[in-house]
Amino acid sequence: MSNPHDSASNGAVRPDGEAREPQRRSPGRPRREDRMPVRDEILKTASVLFMEEGYEAVSLSGIAERCGVTKASVYYHFEGKPALFTAAVIRMLQLALAGTRRVLDQEGKSLRLRLQEVAERRLSRIQHIEFEALMREASHYLDDRQRTAIREAEQELHDLLSLHFARAIADGEIRKGDSMLMAHSYTALLMIGNRQAAKNMYASTTELASQIMDMFWAGVG
Repeated sequence: MSNPHDSASNGAVRPDGEAREPQRRSPGRPRREDRMPVRDEILKTASVLFMEEGYEAVSLSGIAERCGVTKASVYYHFEGKPALFTAAVIRMLQLALAGTRRVLDQEGKSLRLRLQEVAERRLSRIQHIEFEALMREASHYLDDRQRTAIREAEQELHDLLSLHFARAIADGEIRKGDSMLMAHSYTALLMIGNRQAAKNMYASTTELASQIMDMFWAGVG
């Protein structure tokens, strides 16, 4: 005979022998174990806020509040705002690198079509502050090691583009030239395209990306 105080199914058994309803989680903010790791969440939130508001306007308290953690939690993972900014920007650049690599590694598409796809993806992102403007504002607060780490992460993207330009040159798809200069020229055009003034000139991101590619390809095609 079972003990009335033993558990039954997923719920406890009441003295009268009937099983209680199992406790259900109350609605609202998910438990921490259901969310991404705290450090990742802080980085993701910081990335968005820095690109929306700039370096100086963002505070660690504001990031902590947006993440639903304490300021002490932010300091547990990052020694200060410059360190968090550096990690957040490197994360953004690494994500951009991974996305660009996926597009450029596609087979069966011309380099021009792959570059246009990269352009459309980049231009479709809402970016309130230009990357170079953000770096100029933050640079005064970063040490040499932090500035170098960011620039090295940025260079990885140019290295990837340069590699594909070099292959296209070897295959006769584009004219001979400096593949690294082509990489910097391409990203510079995308940076201009990300300005709101440029986006306002065209009805869609696809049209803007097409115009940028026409301009770029006239120089390398």
